[in-house]
Amino acid sequence: MKKNVSTLLILLLIINISCKNNNKAPIKEEVKAEEVVVVPKQLSIDFNFKTNKADVFKIMMNNIQVDDLQKKNVHIFENVAPSSTLDKIMATFGEDEMSKNIAIHLGNQEIKEVEISSIEVSYGDNLLSIKTPQDIDKYIVFNKFIQKDPASNVLKTIRVSGQHNPVFSFKHNLINFLTKE
Repeated sequence: MKKNVSTLLILLLIINISCKNNNKAPIKEEVKAEEVVVVPKQLSIDFNFKTNKADVFKIMMNNIQVDDLQKKNVHIFENVAPSSTLDKIMATFGEDEMSKNIAIHLGNQEIKEVEISSIEVSYGDNLLSIKTPQDIDKYIVFNKFIQKDPASNVLKTIRVSGQHNPVFSFKHNLINFLTKE
């Protein structure tokens, strides 16, 4: 009989322990909300090219509205050297700075040839890659100091009336594409 009582006590103990485990509230796993990644609205320009002369190139954004009374200009200078391989100028402008007046100056020290490989322009989530002569014609305007070969991406800088100031600017359709929501 002691054996039966012992067995009964052990059985009751096991039932009691298992009931206590079943009464415990289920463990809730914490579910974290997915973090939303906000891409800062910074203008980034990657200009990939070859040139046959050393000079100082600049990427410029002019007439950036600071407030109702002030505007500012930001110029990024890069010393370039002649090379048979691609050279690259990368420019990033401050968050939420945008102007419709963006240009690349090809240096005024030397008459030169510049072959554009690509120009990658991004602002926030919008990205545009300019690679072909058709893209160049669609998104870029040249001043009188640059002659563009219509069949390629080769630019030749020239002097006009003794002056040499080769600059090309982004057309408004490029800026409008970048700033669309």
